[in-house]
Amino acid sequence: MDGNLSSGTYIWVAPVDQMTPHLEVKFPAGEFDRASLSNAIDAHIAGATIPAGALELQIAYKLYLRGQQDFEDAAQLYLLFRETVSIDQLEGWIGQLGVDEEYERLKSI
Repeated sequence: MDGNLSSGTYIWVAPVDQMTPHLEVKFPAGEFDRASLSNAIDAHIAGATIPAGALELQIAYKLYLRGQQDFEDAAQLYLLFRETVSIDQLEGWIGQLGVDEEYERLKSI
């Protein structure tokens, strides 16, 4: 596994015979990967606690990727965690990533 990660290959972890839910494991490769780690939240999965990127950054980054599936992923996170997401933090990432139009579309769903 370390060889795959070192070469830049992502590793998906998901329940057997399922695509979702899943975790994506990789080494940080850029500014937003490092920001994701430094602003991580604790995810509790199967009795273990692992760091996960802050929801605000995950949503904004999915919008930044601009693919249809990425928008749907952002929408799912936004709708599921709307009550707990920090709008100030989310809008800060939206501004940094330059995805204001995509965010307006997201807010309208």
